[in-house]
Amino acid sequence: MKKLLLITLALSLFAVTGIGNAQVASGPTIALPPAEVILNACKDMGVEAVGGDYVISRMDDLINKSGKVFVIDARPARTYDDGFIPTAFNMYDAKFNLIYPQLEKLNLPKDTEILIGVGRPCPMSLGDIKRLKAKGYTNLKAFVKGPVFFEKYFSEVTAKGAKKHISNGAVAVNLADDADLSKFFAVKTGKDKVVVLVGPTANAKTNYRLADKVYKAGYKNTAVFNGNIKDIK
Repeated sequence: MKKLLLITLALSLFAVTGIGNAQVASGPTIALPPAEVILNACKDMGVEAVGGDYVISRMDDLINKSGKVFVIDARPARTYDDGFIPTAFNMYDAKFNLIYPQLEKLNLPKDTEILIGVGRPCPMSLGDIKRLKAKGYTNLKAFVKGPVFFEKYFSEVTAKGAKKHISNGAVAVNLADDADLSKFFAVKTGKDKVVVLVGPTANAKTNYRLADKVYKAGYKNTAVFNGNIKDIK
């Protein structure tokens, strides 16, 4: 009973307040519930809890859209915009009923492996999992074990998020003008800078590959925006 009350309290708290940015530049704005509470909740729901290394191991399938795996971000749009796991679908748990029809249109098989979360002990992810289980999805995994994804790899941002980071001093790299990144590397930008790579949506796979290159060159605050450079000016 005590454990159930703790879980209920955590879920209620996050339904009201949400969590802070998980992107490169910031952390949660309020204290997260104890990881043990969330992990116990996963066990009670019969859902496997996974960590960052597992999610990284699935990135090729995500980026290549193999259909084998799908990722959902349960945070509010305002934090999702600032940075999310590449290709992640935003389904804020408090707006599940409004957003779910959009997910249905994707026609995902009910046994698709679906990863939910960003690597924090977040009750919002459990909220989505509970509702998706009720919809008949059978292969759900809770990404609620650390480290946070953005401590291990680059992120993707929306146009709104890209604008915000650039206005805060991030370096924008227009891949249409620097397809091999030679100009970017020639400048020798400080490794502590946030770097936003911008490339056409049609070239998303290439954009991700280049973001991987920048990240592995030591720029740990790397993000990619799949879209037109004009959309973020």
